[in-house]
Amino acid sequence: MSPIWDLPDPHADAALPSRAVAALLDVALSPSSADALLRAVQTVVPVDYLSLVRLRSDRPELVEGSASRPQERAVVAQCFGIYRRHYYRRDAILPLAHQLTGRPGREGVALHCRADQLPDAGWRADIYERERLTDRFTLMHVPAPGQVQVIHLYRDERQGRFLPQEVERLLGLAPLLRQAHAAAWRTGAALADRACRVEDGERRLQRLAPSLSARERAVCARIALGLSADGIAADLDVAPSTVITLRKRAYLKLADAGLPSQRLGLARLLN
Repeated sequence: MSPIWDLPDPHADAALPSRAVAALLDVALSPSSADALLRAVQTVVPVDYLSLVRLRSDRPELVEGSASRPQERAVVAQCFGIYRRHYYRRDAILPLAHQLTGRPGREGVALHCRADQLPDAGWRADIYERERLTDRFTLMHVPAPGQVQVIHLYRDERQGRFLPQEVERLLGLAPLLRQAHAAAWRTGAALADRACRVEDGERRLQRLAPSLSARERAVCARIALGLSADGIAADLDVAPSTVITLRKRAYLKLADAGLPSQRLGLARLLN
C-alpha cells in the first residue's frame, strides 16, 4: 500500500534553501504556476514532470503541466488524457479527496506511489512504462470549500525513484508548497472573478449608455470595480494619460444620458 501523510502547518524553524524560499514567493506572481512550482521543488529534489489537477464531482481536470525539459511538456497532457479516459477511477486520490472535504480542519495530504504499486496493469503499461516513469509523489489540499487541488510530481528512469531521504525533503517542503499553490489559486480565482465582473459591467454599459465607445466602456467598468488609472492602464496595456482622456469623455457622455458620472455612482450602477 502507498504511504500517506497528513500535511502539518509550516514550521517557523523549517530549514529550506534560500533559493527554494525565493522560488516559492514567485509562484503567485508567475504567469505559469506549474513552472514556478516545479522550479521551487527542483531546488530541493530533482523532478521530471509536474501536473496541477483539480477535482470536480470526482472528475479530474488538468489545470496546467510542466516539465524539466520544456520540449517534453506535452507528455503531461498526453498522459493525463489517457489517465482521465481510462484509469482515474482506480486512483487512491479520489477517496482521499472525500476525506479532505469531509474534514475541514485537515490541511492536506501527501501520497507516494511507485509504478509497480499501481492497481491496474493497463495504467502501468499505457502511462508509466510508455514514458518510463518510476513513481509519483502527490500533494492534495483544499484552498476553498469544495475545491480539491492536486500537485503531482513525477520521476522517470533518468532520475530513478524518489529515495527515502528525497521523500523526507519533499514532505518538509510540502506545507509551504501547499501555501504557495493556494495563494496562486486564490490570485487566479480573484482575477477570473474580476474578469467576469468587468465583462458584465461592459455589457450593462452597452445597454444603458450606447454612446460609449468600447474603450470607454472598458475604462468605466474597471472604475466601478475600484481600479486606479494606473491599474486600468496596466490592465488595458495603455498609458495612464489615455485612461484619463477616456474617463473624461465617458463621464461627459454618461452625464448627457442622465447616468452617474463618477466612481461611486458607477459602482452603484454596475455592482
